[in-house]
Amino acid sequence: MKARLAIASLVVAAGLAAPLGQAATRLDFSVWMRAIDNKSVSVQKHLAAGRQPEAVADARALQQLYADMAAYFERDYPAADAVAISRDGERHAAAIPVHLAAGDAAGAAQAARAIALACNDCHDPYKPFP
Repeated sequence: MKARLAIASLVVAAGLAAPLGQAATRLDFSVWMRAIDNKSVSVQKHLAAGRQPEAVADARALQQLYADMAAYFERDYPAADAVAISRDGERHAAAIPVHLAAGDAAGAAQAARAIALACNDCHDPYKPFP
């Protein structure tokens, strides 16, 4: 708990230290990254437990978060590789409900796992900001 509070404090401080026009954007970015982490874990747990409605809700939230991240990396912090990684995450998240609707729980689980495995591809170079 103390570690999370310390990290949250650092994130807020870093956001406030940024130019005023980018502070909210950087804070949003940090919030999105934490939400993606949380949702990527919860969607896998819901899938493993057979809770499809909850898995679909998490997948849709992930899809929107990745769309927001892609837009951020296109507009506010241009990075083509991060846009591509974000679009891949968006596609994986969109595939989860499709797989579930087709009765393919293994395909949904594979798409969810792909999201979790790809986190460091973007996290390592872009968090914290270079």
